[in-house]
Amino acid sequence: MARGGRPIIPTGGTAQRIQDQRNRSTHSIPLDKLIPYHRENVNGNPIFHDYAQEKLEQLANSLERDGQVENIIVFPSEQQPGMYEVLSGKQRTRAARLVQQKHPERNTLNATVLDLQAVKANTFALGDLTYVLTNVHRRDQLLISELGMAFEMQFQAEKHQGKTAAQGTDTLTELAQQNQTSPSFIKCARQFIPEIAIPEVIDLADSGSIPVSTASQTLTRMNKATQRGLIEMLKQASGQEELSSYCKKKLTTAALRALKAAYDTRIAAAEDAQSNVLTEDDTAFLFADAKPKTVFKAPTKQALQRVIPEQLWGDQKAASDYLVNAMEELKRYKERYGELS
Repeated sequence: MARGGRPIIPTGGTAQRIQDQRNRSTHSIPLDKLIPYHRENVNGNPIFHDYAQEKLEQLANSLERDGQVENIIVFPSEQQPGMYEVLSGKQRTRAARLVQQKHPERNTLNATVLDLQAVKANTFALGDLTYVLTNVHRRDQLLISELGMAFEMQFQAEKHQGKTAAQGTDTLTELAQQNQTSPSFIKCARQFIPEIAIPEVIDLADSGSIPVSTASQTLTRMNKATQRGLIEMLKQASGQEELSSYCKKKLTTAALRALKAAYDTRIAAAEDAQSNVLTEDDTAFLFADAKPKTVFKAPTKQALQRVIPEQLWGDQKAASDYLVNAMEELKRYKERYGELS
């Protein structure tokens, strides 16, 4: 979904290329011949997360009750001959396998089979575009990192197809038009991908624990070593509190801008541009309102001499034991009779 609840619907030349392929005939494909798209992970990270079990079972119940409403989209696998890679419909395929467990005879799905050569041309440009646009269009409540990796795959696919400013529009503008969103949102989302942000920062963005727009211009613009250093400071300071809730209070828009200003100053003078450059002085303001640790201060010598018998003064262990026993006895008395009057 686009931000604001509008569905993302492909438009323009890309949509036409996808639709030209989708107009091909329908085939019934056995479930055991369907495999995930081999490019669905970027550097080992999935672009779209699988449905949780509860949501998957809901989809399976709908499929069992109503049957298949829309074709999945596949193409013949070059990596595994005889198999079909799923560009659109992976979750429906997973749900269909749950249905098959109850109804063994329901072992196929209707699929639109795209031409392998068309899919793989220009470094799988059409395959990537079909995979991204159909999944983004069908899903709601996508995480910012899912959108970021989807936009990045789409951006690279358009570049592989030769989309340039010389053809009348730049790639970012075309992506914004296709996805019915703004170029600024696409630029923002693309900051929360593993190549740019560390996992903890991506998790904070996905959970809504940091202001995403500001973080995309500040936190993710810092090198990864600095990101890690800042997160470690926050982890240590958070104590028993969950990091996400702690960061929601600490990493405000104003705080992130202040940290970025300090970072810019430090990095300009740094010998190693990939090192952690923020100092404790730079981050001290984050923890200025933290509750100070309680420091134990021992009673004075004069105070102890008033309550410990003189004959024990020269024996430290005996004096300590006397004091501990007296305090424990006083505690038991208060528990039984209440405070002394």
